[in-house]
Amino acid sequence: MPETGESENDMSTLAAGIQYFLDNPLVLALMFLGVFFGIVFGAIPGLTAALAVSLALPFTYGMLPQEGILLLIALYVGGISGGLTSAILLNIPGSPASLVTCFDGAPMAKQGRQGEALAIGVFASLLGGLFSAVALILIAPQLAKVALVFGPWEYFTMGIMGLAVVVSLCSQDLVKGFIGAIIGLLIASVGMDPVSGVSRFTFGIWQMDAGLSNLPVLMGLFAFAEILTQLSSLRQKYNILSLKGMRVLPKKEHFTPFVPTYLLSAVIGTVIGILPGVGQSTASLLAYNEARQISKHPEKFGTGCEEGVIASEAANNAVCGGALIPMMTMGIPGDTVTAILLGGLVVHGMQPGPLLFSTNREIVGVMFVTYILSNIAMFILMMLLMKVFIRLLSVPMRYMFPFLLLMCMVGTYTVNNRLFDTWVLFVIGIAAYILVHCGFSLPPIVLGYVLGSIIESNFRTAMIGANGNVGELFTRPIALGLLAVAVLMVAVPSIKRAKERKKTKNEEHGTYG
Repeated sequence: MPETGESENDMSTLAAGIQYFLDNPLVLALMFLGVFFGIVFGAIPGLTAALAVSLALPFTYGMLPQEGILLLIALYVGGISGGLTSAILLNIPGSPASLVTCFDGAPMAKQGRQGEALAIGVFASLLGGLFSAVALILIAPQLAKVALVFGPWEYFTMGIMGLAVVVSLCSQDLVKGFIGAIIGLLIASVGMDPVSGVSRFTFGIWQMDAGLSNLPVLMGLFAFAEILTQLSSLRQKYNILSLKGMRVLPKKEHFTPFVPTYLLSAVIGTVIGILPGVGQSTASLLAYNEARQISKHPEKFGTGCEEGVIASEAANNAVCGGALIPMMTMGIPGDTVTAILLGGLVVHGMQPGPLLFSTNREIVGVMFVTYILSNIAMFILMMLLMKVFIRLLSVPMRYMFPFLLLMCMVGTYTVNNRLFDTWVLFVIGIAAYILVHCGFSLPPIVLGYVLGSIIESNFRTAMIGANGNVGELFTRPIALGLLAVAVLMVAVPSIKRAKERKKTKNEEHGTYG
């Protein structure tokens, strides 16, 4: 049980965030604007939440830290929620987070129940987001206190565990997943060694001595690579179903019987969000499978079942709050979008981690309150402006992508006024595009880059403190536990795949023998 003083400190953090909004009511307009554009990016196929946040990041540099972080979180929430619109009406997920929503949302729309599906999906998104908001407020301060006892060995193994989790869960091919993580680590190691002062991987280019700036690298990985990927769909036209029977709230028969599905999916999404780098797609799929297991009518899944839409949308939105927990408390992103948010905190002069809760209490409070209000704003905007978002689905991509590309270039150039950063954007974006088309997953590369400095700096610090004795790692139980989780996360999927290959081989021998 936390002491009374600790509880009061936790509440004072939330109160500081509320007070900021009361003192600055105009920031609500900025938050609604962020949620609106987030929904737009989420709703239009090819424009994702990661793209929205990465494009907005350079434009937050001129804002106060509270305003910049507020805008990015609002875009995050709106971008993840907006994907259900095209998933239901087009059977094309507006963002990867809504992929599983297509399984039952699109069949419901084809049955003439598109309004019903949209209402259920938006409501499930709201509940999932609010559930994870409560978890964020309750868990993050406590986890920050635990993280205060972490030393270099613990942070090093935490980074290794984060990479292991994302490689095992986000990569169909473990070897390519490991290679992607190593590529990310190599990008992070470009520049001058912080300990010895030796330049690494600079190839004689003096602009690289200080390393690669976060912004052009992240925008190259997310925005530029995504624009290149979507070029093939520039002239694609969609047959959009009209909106019928849209309700502000789902009917009672679409809520009361499915309360266990709402809660279970929100829990799964929050827990998956806390795991570094896993993301919304995995959470939605796990929640969907679990909902089918507890359903009284599992045979209806995939044919237009309300529970399928509920499970997917409650889980993918709950991931957002869960993903903010490790990002804020340990400086380790819970998903790819929080990797960009992490960069946003750093460029505004804040260091994510346990000290954030004591040195920047108002910022933490603003993040808590913003996340809650953004979910409510998302619900209001999607209920009131759903027809507007549906009309945006018909906007030709050939008009939109040149504008987005221009925003990428302007954003990267204006931050440091260096043309070199624009070249970094192009090179990283083209390389990421090639890697994705060669079967590599982007999350391991992104997490390798984001966690690279954490892993290296803490390992070097730990080794210096131990006089080069790596055996000290085995005297740290928390570090050993995290390392054991990392090994299990890689070993278990490998063993399962080996068994499946052996079973398939035996079946083939049995068939043709």
